[in-house]
Amino acid sequence: MPATRILSEEEVFRLPPMLFGAIRWSRSLGAPSGELASGFTFVVQEHTATQFEDTGGGIQPVPGTGVWRPPVTAASWTAPDEGDMHVVRFNYPDAHLNAFPDGKYRVSVQLAGYWPARLIERIAGFRVIEPLAWYITLTKAQHIFSADFQMIQQPWWSVLPG
Repeated sequence: MPATRILSEEEVFRLPPMLFGAIRWSRSLGAPSGELASGFTFVVQEHTATQFEDTGGGIQPVPGTGVWRPPVTAASWTAPDEGDMHVVRFNYPDAHLNAFPDGKYRVSVQLAGYWPARLIERIAGFRVIEPLAWYITLTKAQHIFSADFQMIQQPWWSVLPG
């Protein structure tokens, strides 16, 4: 295994903009069939910055700006377990600084693949990923962001009316 080294603050500021992170969940929630990373899809979507023009009658947004681009899937891989938690990490290397006023990224995780469940797990509740999404603006001051998620078991009674 290669030796690791902690980067200096100066070295961190020289890194390109990047988005990365992980999802963690208790082993008691089970695992997907096959490779752990096959159980999730990490989705990255960029909102472009709105541009404005003076039309003579006022300031108006330029059509086609300030829109959500089509979502892309970030690369993911199975990481070593952390205690009793499974871990899958992801990386999105195509990130860049976002422009003012409303440029940003939305990062979310979706369940994928086949997740076998014992009867007791189905009775107890359902899997939920928290948070639902991260909304991230990469700037010169914060050009690196770790979007971390957790999968939990939500009990059925928590969503039943009254």
